[in-house]
Amino acid sequence: MSMINQAVIFAGGRGERLRPLTDHLPKPMAPVNGVPFLDYLIKTLEDAGIRKILFLLGYRAETIVNRYGKQLTSGIQVEYSIGTPEDLTGRRLLNAYPYLDDHFLLLYGDNYWPIERNKMTALFEDRKALALTTVFRNKNGTAEYGFGNNVEVRNDALVIEYDKKRISKKLNGVDIGYFILDKKILDPQMPGNISFEETILASLAHEQKLWAHVTDRQYYYITSMADLKNFEQVAKREGFVSIHMKEL
Repeated sequence: MSMINQAVIFAGGRGERLRPLTDHLPKPMAPVNGVPFLDYLIKTLEDAGIRKILFLLGYRAETIVNRYGKQLTSGIQVEYSIGTPEDLTGRRLLNAYPYLDDHFLLLYGDNYWPIERNKMTALFEDRKALALTTVFRNKNGTAEYGFGNNVEVRNDALVIEYDKKRISKKLNGVDIGYFILDKKILDPQMPGNISFEETILASLAHEQKLWAHVTDRQYYYITSMADLKNFEQVAKREGFVSIHMKEL
Protein backbone atom coordinates (compact mmCIF):
# COMPACT_ATOMS: atom_id res chain seq x y z
CA MET A 1 0.00 0.00 0.00
CA SER A 2 1.81 3.07 -1.21
CA MET A 3 0.40 5.43 1.39
CA ILE A 4 -0.37 2.98 4.19
CA ASN A 5 2.46 1.77 6.41
CA GLN A 6 0.55 1.14 9.65
CA ALA A 7 -2.00 -1.54 10.56
CA VAL A 8 -4.09 -1.06 13.71
CA ILE A 9 -5.64 -4.24 15.10
CA PHE A 10 -8.57 -4.59 17.52
CA ALA A 11 -7.41 -7.43 19.78
CA GLY A 12 -8.78 -6.66 23.24
CA GLY A 13 -12.11 -8.45 23.61
CA ARG A 14 -12.87 -11.48 25.76
CA GLY A 15 -14.12 -13.81 23.01
CA GLU A 16 -16.87 -15.31 25.19
CA ARG A 17 -18.08 -17.66 22.44
CA LEU A 18 -14.66 -19.35 22.32
CA ARG A 19 -14.70 -20.32 25.99
CA PRO A 20 -13.12 -22.26 27.63
CA LEU A 21 -10.25 -21.58 25.22
CA THR A 22 -10.46 -17.84 25.94
CA ASP A 23 -10.51 -18.27 29.73
CA HIS A 24 -6.71 -18.05 29.47
CA LEU A 25 -6.11 -16.50 26.04
CA PRO A 26 -7.31 -13.41 24.17
CA LYS A 27 -9.42 -14.51 21.19
CA PRO A 28 -6.88 -13.67 18.42
CA MET A 29 -4.36 -15.97 20.13
CA ALA A 30 -6.57 -19.03 19.65
CA PRO A 31 -4.36 -21.81 18.25
CA VAL A 32 -4.62 -22.76 14.57
CA ASN A 33 -2.49 -25.70 13.49
CA GLY A 34 -0.16 -25.12 16.41
CA VAL A 35 0.31 -21.34 16.17
CA PRO A 36 -1.88 -18.37 17.17
CA PHE A 37 -4.50 -17.16 14.68
CA LEU A 38 -2.76 -13.76 14.80
CA ASP A 39 0.35 -15.28 13.22
CA TYR A 40 -1.68 -15.95 10.05
CA LEU A 41 -3.29 -12.51 10.14
CA ILE A 42 0.06 -10.74 10.53
CA LYS A 43 1.44 -12.65 7.51
CA THR A 44 -1.26 -11.06 5.33
CA LEU A 45 -0.14 -7.64 6.60
CA GLU A 46 3.49 -8.46 5.89
CA ASP A 47 2.48 -9.53 2.36
CA ALA A 48 0.62 -6.22 1.95
CA GLY A 49 3.77 -4.22 2.69
CA ILE A 50 2.79 -3.06 6.18
CA ARG A 51 5.81 -1.85 8.19
CA LYS A 52 4.18 -1.04 11.55
CA ILE A 53 1.52 -2.73 13.69
CA LEU A 54 -0.35 -1.12 16.56
CA PHE A 55 -2.32 -3.55 18.72
CA LEU A 56 -5.34 -2.22 20.64
CA LEU A 57 -5.38 -4.50 23.67
CA GLY A 58 -7.44 -5.14 26.78
CA TYR A 59 -8.18 -8.69 27.94
CA ARG A 60 -5.00 -10.68 28.71
CA ALA A 61 -2.88 -8.10 26.89
CA GLU A 62 0.38 -9.54 28.18
CA THR A 63 -0.11 -12.72 26.11
CA ILE A 64 0.13 -10.70 22.88
CA VAL A 65 2.90 -8.38 24.12
CA ASN A 66 5.00 -11.35 25.22
CA ARG A 67 4.70 -13.08 21.87
CA TYR A 68 5.35 -10.20 19.46
CA GLY A 69 7.58 -7.83 21.44
CA LYS A 70 8.73 -4.63 19.71
CA GLN A 71 9.82 -5.98 16.33
CA LEU A 72 9.05 -9.03 14.23
CA THR A 73 11.70 -11.02 12.37
CA SER A 74 10.47 -9.45 9.10
CA GLY A 75 11.37 -6.01 10.51
CA ILE A 76 7.78 -4.90 11.23
CA GLN A 77 7.74 -2.52 14.22
CA VAL A 78 5.15 -3.33 16.90
CA GLU A 79 3.43 -0.97 19.36
CA TYR A 80 0.65 -1.46 21.90
CA SER A 81 -2.17 0.62 23.30
CA ILE A 82 -3.51 -1.17 26.37
CA GLY A 83 -6.91 -0.48 27.89
CA THR A 84 -9.29 -2.56 29.98
CA PRO A 85 -11.33 -5.60 28.85
CA GLU A 86 -14.47 -3.45 29.23
CA ASP A 87 -13.36 -0.84 26.66
CA LEU A 88 -15.46 -0.90 23.49
CA THR A 89 -13.85 -0.63 20.04
CA GLY A 90 -14.37 3.14 19.64
CA ARG A 91 -12.87 3.83 23.03
CA ARG A 92 -9.84 1.67 22.24
CA LEU A 93 -9.24 3.49 18.97
CA LEU A 94 -9.61 6.99 20.44
CA ASN A 95 -7.30 6.12 23.34
CA ALA A 96 -4.65 5.21 20.77
CA TYR A 97 -5.05 8.50 18.87
CA PRO A 98 -1.49 9.78 19.53
CA TYR A 99 -0.01 6.60 18.02
CA LEU A 100 -2.01 6.64 14.78
CA ASP A 101 -0.49 7.54 11.39
CA ASP A 102 -2.36 10.13 9.29
CA HIS A 103 -3.70 7.22 7.19
CA PHE A 104 -3.86 3.67 8.50
CA LEU A 105 -5.36 0.25 7.94
CA LEU A 106 -7.75 -0.80 10.72
CA LEU A 107 -8.85 -4.39 11.15
CA TYR A 108 -10.31 -6.89 13.58
CA GLY A 109 -8.08 -9.48 15.23
CA ASP A 110 -10.55 -12.30 14.52
CA ASN A 111 -11.10 -11.99 10.73
CA TYR A 112 -8.78 -13.36 8.05
CA TRP A 113 -8.83 -12.06 4.48
CA PRO A 114 -5.98 -11.87 1.94
CA ILE A 115 -5.71 -8.10 1.57
CA GLU A 116 -6.44 -6.59 -1.85
CA ARG A 117 -4.23 -3.63 -1.06
CA ASN A 118 -3.81 -2.06 -4.50
CA LYS A 119 -7.54 -1.98 -5.26
CA MET A 120 -8.34 -0.59 -1.81
CA THR A 121 -5.73 2.15 -2.03
CA ALA A 122 -6.72 3.10 -5.58
CA LEU A 123 -10.39 3.51 -4.60
CA PHE A 124 -9.51 5.46 -1.44
CA GLU A 125 -7.39 7.88 -3.46
CA ASP A 126 -9.81 8.12 -6.41
CA ARG A 127 -12.77 9.05 -4.18
CA LYS A 128 -10.61 11.37 -2.03
CA ALA A 129 -12.08 9.36 0.81
CA LEU A 130 -11.70 9.85 4.54
CA ALA A 131 -12.96 6.35 5.33
CA LEU A 132 -13.12 3.12 3.37
CA THR A 133 -14.35 -0.28 4.50
CA THR A 134 -14.26 -3.67 2.81
CA VAL A 135 -17.54 -5.34 1.89
CA PHE A 136 -17.87 -9.01 0.98
CA ARG A 137 -20.48 -9.48 -1.74
CA ASN A 138 -21.72 -12.72 -0.12
CA LYS A 139 -23.24 -14.17 -3.30
CA ASN A 140 -23.37 -17.72 -1.88
CA GLY A 141 -24.26 -17.00 1.74
CA THR A 142 -20.78 -17.90 3.02
CA ALA A 143 -20.57 -14.95 5.44
CA GLU A 144 -20.66 -15.24 9.22
CA TYR A 145 -24.47 -15.08 9.36
CA GLY A 146 -25.20 -16.98 6.16
CA PHE A 147 -27.05 -14.74 3.72
CA GLY A 148 -27.52 -12.08 6.44
CA ASN A 149 -25.98 -8.84 5.11
CA ASN A 150 -25.40 -5.60 7.02
CA VAL A 151 -24.39 -2.98 4.43
CA GLU A 152 -25.93 -1.35 1.37
CA VAL A 153 -23.35 -0.17 -1.14
CA ARG A 154 -24.29 2.02 -4.09
CA ASN A 155 -22.92 1.27 -7.58
CA ASP A 156 -20.37 4.08 -7.20
CA ALA A 157 -19.03 2.35 -4.02
CA LEU A 158 -20.62 4.74 -1.51
CA VAL A 159 -22.04 3.05 1.59
CA ILE A 160 -25.57 4.36 2.04
CA GLU A 161 -26.70 2.18 4.91
CA TYR A 162 -24.97 0.36 7.72
CA ASP A 163 -27.48 -1.89 9.49
CA LYS A 164 -26.09 -4.11 12.25
CA LYS A 165 -29.57 -5.59 12.78
CA ARG A 166 -29.58 -6.80 9.13
CA ILE A 167 -33.23 -5.82 8.61
CA SER A 168 -33.29 -3.74 5.39
CA LYS A 169 -34.15 -5.63 2.20
CA LYS A 170 -31.67 -3.51 0.20
CA LEU A 171 -28.55 -4.73 2.01
CA ASN A 172 -26.14 -6.17 -0.54
CA GLY A 173 -22.99 -7.14 1.33
CA VAL A 174 -21.21 -7.82 4.60
CA ASP A 175 -18.82 -5.36 6.19
CA ILE A 176 -15.70 -7.40 7.08
CA GLY A 177 -13.59 -4.55 8.45
CA TYR A 178 -10.26 -3.92 6.74
CA PHE A 179 -10.75 -0.17 6.81
CA ILE A 180 -8.50 2.53 5.46
CA LEU A 181 -9.04 5.59 7.64
CA ASP A 182 -7.89 9.17 7.63
CA LYS A 183 -7.08 10.14 11.21
CA LYS A 184 -9.08 13.36 10.68
CA ILE A 185 -12.37 11.47 11.05
CA LEU A 186 -11.62 10.78 14.73
CA ASP A 187 -12.33 13.20 17.55
CA PRO A 188 -9.94 12.38 20.39
CA GLN A 189 -12.10 14.48 22.75
CA MET A 190 -15.19 12.32 22.22
CA PRO A 191 -16.22 11.04 25.67
CA GLY A 192 -17.67 7.74 26.80
CA ASN A 193 -17.18 4.06 26.20
CA ILE A 194 -18.27 4.11 22.56
CA SER A 195 -18.44 1.45 19.88
CA PHE A 196 -16.50 2.14 16.67
CA GLU A 197 -19.18 0.38 14.62
CA GLU A 198 -22.31 1.84 16.21
CA THR A 199 -21.08 5.40 16.76
CA ILE A 200 -18.22 6.29 14.43
CA LEU A 201 -18.93 4.01 11.46
CA ALA A 202 -22.70 4.48 11.50
CA SER A 203 -22.21 8.24 11.62
CA LEU A 204 -19.82 8.19 8.64
CA ALA A 205 -22.32 6.13 6.63
CA HIS A 206 -25.16 8.50 7.60
CA GLU A 207 -23.07 11.50 6.48
CA GLN A 208 -22.21 9.72 3.20
CA LYS A 209 -18.51 9.73 4.01
CA LEU A 210 -17.95 5.96 3.99
CA TRP A 211 -16.82 4.19 0.83
CA ALA A 212 -16.52 0.46 0.23
CA HIS A 213 -14.08 -1.77 -1.55
CA VAL A 214 -16.37 -4.64 -2.64
CA THR A 215 -14.79 -8.08 -2.90
CA ASP A 216 -15.78 -11.63 -3.81
CA ARG A 217 -12.70 -13.06 -2.09
CA GLN A 218 -13.83 -15.21 0.82
CA TYR A 219 -13.03 -14.07 4.35
CA TYR A 220 -12.85 -16.27 7.46
CA TYR A 221 -13.65 -15.64 11.12
CA ILE A 222 -13.11 -17.38 14.44
CA THR A 223 -16.30 -16.40 16.25
CA SER A 224 -17.06 -19.90 17.58
CA MET A 225 -15.22 -23.20 18.05
CA ALA A 226 -16.80 -24.49 14.83
CA ASP A 227 -15.52 -21.43 12.94
CA LEU A 228 -12.06 -21.90 14.43
CA LYS A 229 -11.97 -25.56 13.36
CA ASN A 230 -13.19 -24.56 9.90
CA PHE A 231 -10.39 -21.99 9.53
CA GLU A 232 -7.87 -24.60 10.65
CA GLN A 233 -9.00 -26.91 7.83
CA VAL A 234 -9.11 -24.10 5.26
CA ALA A 235 -5.61 -22.92 6.23
CA LYS A 236 -4.26 -26.42 5.58
CA ARG A 237 -6.17 -26.86 2.33
CA GLU A 238 -5.39 -23.40 0.91
CA GLY A 239 -1.81 -23.31 2.18
CA PHE A 240 -2.25 -20.18 4.30
CA VAL A 241 1.09 -19.28 5.86
CA SER A 242 1.85 -17.90 9.33
CA ILE A 243 4.66 -15.46 10.12
CA HIS A 244 8.12 -16.72 10.86
CA MET A 245 8.94 -16.31 14.55
CA LYS A 246 12.36 -16.41 16.16
CA GLU A 247 12.91 -19.65 17.99
CA LEU A 248 12.40 -19.01 21.70
